[in-house]
Amino acid sequence: MRITIFYFLLFIISIAPLTSQNNGENEFGSWYEITSSNRISNKFSISGSFTSWNYELPAKNSHLLLGIVGVNYQINPKLSVGISYAYGEIESYPQNDNKPATIDNRLIEQLVFNHKSQKISFSHRFRLEQRFLTYPNEDILKHRIRYRFKIKTPLNRFLYLSTYDEIHFNLNPFDFQQNRAFAGLGITINKNMTTEIGYARHSFKTKSFNRLSLQLNLKCDFNKKNQQK
Repeated sequence: MRITIFYFLLFIISIAPLTSQNNGENEFGSWYEITSSNRISNKFSISGSFTSWNYELPAKNSHLLLGIVGVNYQINPKLSVGISYAYGEIESYPQNDNKPATIDNRLIEQLVFNHKSQKISFSHRFRLEQRFLTYPNEDILKHRIRYRFKIKTPLNRFLYLSTYDEIHFNLNPFDFQQNRAFAGLGITINKNMTTEIGYARHSFKTKSFNRLSLQLNLKCDFNKKNQQK
């Protein structure tokens, strides 16, 4: 356990900010997210999420608003696939009322593989995205691939450490697009609800943002309720 905590702290230090510029990087922003997973049968579930990025705390000077809804199929206890639709609005820094937000309509295909080693949980998520982007002067279709590796280490019945890194690449042409790294503390409120709070580092090619991340995860099993009737 001491070794795990050591690497957790080392991870936080490694993603700490090194430089800042006057493009939002010098502000400590926020990253709020609500996710929901709703099982409707032994194999199928409906998922959804809402994300709000902000250049400043607590929720000032919006960067991104994104909603996602999807359907998932559980191939086996460790492997699932899904397809989703997302709608987002992306703002530049600083916000300009005369400049409309970039509109992002996405189709998302994903594969998730989960496994455990002793009590530590590992998650691998692969996503393909077709992003229909509406800029002020043009519409562009961009294809993107992303991979997230997440680790959850329990501390006791209610608390756990959570870390992940997710890298994104554009496919047309192929190049690095962004990276998201997170380290924080998770709290199990009950069997249907968890929350995670920590530090997130959001890096693009030419700039990076530092954010307080707060996530609420909801999980429901309507299939179990139907079986009890």
